[in-house]
Amino acid sequence: MDHGKPIPEPLDATGLIQLRQRFSEIAARRVPESAVDDVVQDALGIVLAKGGTQPDLRWSFAVLRNVIGNFYQKRRHHDSLEAVEVADDRPDALAALTTDERHRTIRTAVDELRLERPDCAAWLWSLAQGTKAGELAARAQLDRDPFYRKIYRCRQQLAAILHRMGVTA
Repeated sequence: MDHGKPIPEPLDATGLIQLRQRFSEIAARRVPESAVDDVVQDALGIVLAKGGTQPDLRWSFAVLRNVIGNFYQKRRHHDSLEAVEVADDRPDALAALTTDERHRTIRTAVDELRLERPDCAAWLWSLAQGTKAGELAARAQLDRDPFYRKIYRCRQQLAAILHRMGVTA
C-alpha cells in the first residue's frame, strides 16, 4: 500500500565520502584550519545519527551551518571569558576617574553619540535604566536579532567615542 511517501534510500559509502569532502571544503572557508576536522566530524555525527538512510542534502548542509555557528558561539564565549580575566588584572580607566569626572565623561560621550545617532543614545539610555532589550525592539518595531545587532553597533560606537576621549579599558 503506497501512501505517497518515498522509501528512504540506504546510506552508501560513496555518498558519505562525497558529503564529508563537501563539508570539509565548506568548513575550510568558514573556520580556522585547526577546527575544520572537528566541525566536519560533529556535523557528520549529527547527520549519521538520523539513521541508516541517505540524508536530505538541504538538511545536511543546514546541520553543517549550525555546527559552524556553534563553533563561533563557543569561541566568542571563550574569548569573552579570557577578556574578563585579563581585565581583572589591570585597573579600569573609567573606575580610576572620580565619580564627578566619570559622570561628566559619560554624559559628554552620550551627548556626542546623540548627535551622531539619536536612536543609539536613546536605546542605550533606556537599557541603562533597566528597560529590557526585547521591549525596546518591540517599540522600534524590529525583530529581535537585527535589534541586538544594532545595539551591539551602538555600544561599539559609544566605546569608540570614549576611546577618542582617552578612556580605555
